[in-house]
Amino acid sequence: MTEESRSGDTLEEQETPVETPESAVVTEVRDLAEETTAPVAPVKAEPAKGSRSYELIFVVDAGLAKEELDRITEKLQNFIETRQGIVQNIRVSDTRRLSYPIKKRTHGVYGVVNFWLRPDQITELERLIALDDRILRHLVIQVVG
Repeated sequence: MTEESRSGDTLEEQETPVETPESAVVTEVRDLAEETTAPVAPVKAEPAKGSRSYELIFVVDAGLAKEELDRITEKLQNFIETRQGIVQNIRVSDTRRLSYPIKKRTHGVYGVVNFWLRPDQITELERLIALDDRILRHLVIQVVG
């Protein structure tokens, strides 16, 4: 077999898409509503040394324009990536009725961001979120496992 045919076989093997079971991608947020996934840059092979996996869940007012919601997710993604973090996934749900009023709002849009970041940067991320009046509530949790 020549080198060309071997390299051709290798390319064909690499181009075959890897199928993952749907259940591996589903999280509890799927139960909230139909979701849209924002485009995210391809994940780097390895997160920065000392990084940990986190999940950010936030709620914004349902009356917020789609462009504003896109700006919020872009702002969060830029913050994480400029600090050597990796954004794995961003999901945004449809408008949902809140369990209880938050800042006199009864409906909201939930967003979930899965990312890798160094632990010393989480406080700064939470400060950035707290200063944004468009975000009604947020929660950052470390993903174990």
